[in-house]
Amino acid sequence: MYGLEEKRKILNEYIAELSDEKAKKKPSEDSWSMLEILEHLYLMEGFIAQKIDEVIKNSDVQTAESKPIERTTNRSHKVEAPEGLRPKGQFSSLEEAKQGLGRTREITTFLTHNKTEETLKSYSFPHPSFGDLDLAQWIEFIGWHELRHLDQMKEVQSKME
Repeated sequence: MYGLEEKRKILNEYIAELSDEKAKKKPSEDSWSMLEILEHLYLMEGFIAQKIDEVIKNSDVQTAESKPIERTTNRSHKVEAPEGLRPKGQFSSLEEAKQGLGRTREITTFLTHNKTEETLKSYSFPHPSFGDLDLAQWIEFIGWHELRHLDQMKEVQSKME
């Protein structure tokens, strides 16, 4: 659905090659470890799933123009994560992170499995960089966001080698 599983597979293949020790290391005091990046992905997908549920239940139909969300992977444009989506040390191992990411994916899949694309495109809410995105684009954004942060994880790893 919306390329989520293909993109998650790429992320999981990368994670499979990491050790907990490597995943916990930070290249600098003010940067995230790879484990913290995974926690951010978990928090972000959970937030998006919650917003999708709220919007469908409580909002009027409001469409949005299609945006170039594939640009999410361009890391030259820095975006500061909102406080509630910043890691706080919820995961102490890669296994915990994988389980958390699995849970948020189950929630996303459950919320959207019986919704038509037409329904998902009938509702929207704002993204801080792209403006209003319809729910179908929000779902697709999750995968692009994961690839963006996979690149960040690779950068973190290269700085520690």
